[in-house]
Amino acid sequence: MHLSKPFALFFSVAVLFAILLPVRENWKDKPKDSFPLSYFPMFSSKRDSICTVNYFVGYDTMGNRYYIPHALVGAGGFNQVRRQVNKKVRSENVEKITQKVAKKVAKCQEVPYCHLVRIALVRGDFDLNNYFQKGIKMPQHEKVIFTKTIERS
Repeated sequence: MHLSKPFALFFSVAVLFAILLPVRENWKDKPKDSFPLSYFPMFSSKRDSICTVNYFVGYDTMGNRYYIPHALVGAGGFNQVRRQVNKKVRSENVEKITQKVAKKVAKCQEVPYCHLVRIALVRGDFDLNNYFQKGIKMPQHEKVIFTKTIERS
């Protein structure tokens, strides 16, 4: 099949026009997002700088704390595990998931997780500006939801 140069030029201009058309939404007072021609408001909209996250923390005999990686919490990637934990917290079924994580940590041979004596399911409020720009990784506020002693045989 042989296409002419004018047709190729027209097609290219039409595709570029369709791609750039949603950009005009950025200057409207009330922009509308429409798939597939989206102006991506998730990247341009204002967000609160405080982010609340549920996560697990482990403690050794000296009281040192370690974040429990998502691979020890559940199956799947980081966001999938995060959603699983949030669902358990919302359903107030935190004892079951904390018990499950404690069993996984008890089987772990990796340092420092093999030295942990208890874990806690925690809700923390992180300031994203401090976290990403200043490297301050500790939460501004933290609330322990449930704790469990790690039992090893």
